[in-house]
Amino acid sequence: MKVGYLCTFTPKEIIHSAGFLPYRVFATESPITLASGYIQSYACSQARGALECALNGDFYAFVFTRCCDTLMRLTDIFEFVGKRVHNIEFPTKIGNIDYYVKELKEFLAVLKEWGGDVSFESLLESIKLYRELEEKLKKLFTLAPDYETVIKVQQIDVKDAIKLVDEKLKSAKKWGNKPKVLITGSVCPYLKVYDLFREAGFSIKDDICTGSRFFEFNYPSFEPEDLDSALRFIAEKYFYKSPCPTKHYSNDRRFDYVLKLAEDCDAVVFLLVKFCEPHFFDYPQLKEKLEQMGKKVALIELEFPVVSTEQIRTRIEALREVI
Repeated sequence: MKVGYLCTFTPKEIIHSAGFLPYRVFATESPITLASGYIQSYACSQARGALECALNGDFYAFVFTRCCDTLMRLTDIFEFVGKRVHNIEFPTKIGNIDYYVKELKEFLAVLKEWGGDVSFESLLESIKLYRELEEKLKKLFTLAPDYETVIKVQQIDVKDAIKLVDEKLKSAKKWGNKPKVLITGSVCPYLKVYDLFREAGFSIKDDICTGSRFFEFNYPSFEPEDLDSALRFIAEKYFYKSPCPTKHYSNDRRFDYVLKLAEDCDAVVFLLVKFCEPHFFDYPQLKEKLEQMGKKVALIELEFPVVSTEQIRTRIEALREVI
């Protein structure tokens, strides 16, 4: 049974260990129709598209992890339309591990009510499987970013996902010496957008939710020995994953992370979903810092479904010409 989730901070290992399929919900290429009856048009199209999927899909339940305000209020709408929903209060300010472990214990109780039951053995197995998948994806993206694969593995069983990435690794070839662009932003499930960068002659590096933020983690230094320590392992793993602008980090960790990623890039593109406030709030300061580093910077706004890619193509080709 599918349990839908939207945010990369969702502990998918726990959902999987309870016997459910963690299924990442994205906006699709279908027009947003039913959802328009429940959510305003100035909410981001990822939120509206996810609601459209929920209204049309065969999900058993949905898990929301505290993220931006729009997705949090989407929880209320999902409940209003009769969906089975649980909200995990991921601390907005990164630091309180004990609080988050308590949240995860409450999540285990909810999964039990839903018919799933998590043991230490099943959770440890899921932790190992997802770590294997994440490390293989890192290897694949080091050779050649594959957005079709990374999006697909978020919607299939983790064992099948590992097999898929193994197959991709067999034929992956390192990209040639091309100008490199860092793409930073929230979600972009539209593969054609990435193709536009390649067609313009760029190699790609990313900091987006549908790309590296799914698999970039810093793992705790200890191995879980019981259920409590396994939950603590997951809490620490998600606290120190690739940072997101919806969280508060000490010492500007998010900015330092993006600036470090940009060091070997010729340009940076902010690929932002319209009305995605957390990313837009970061944009002015990051743009200034990146330009001080000598990087060419561009802002491209997206709205799903993407009706025409030609305006995006023009922006990308214009950026390529000035490098």
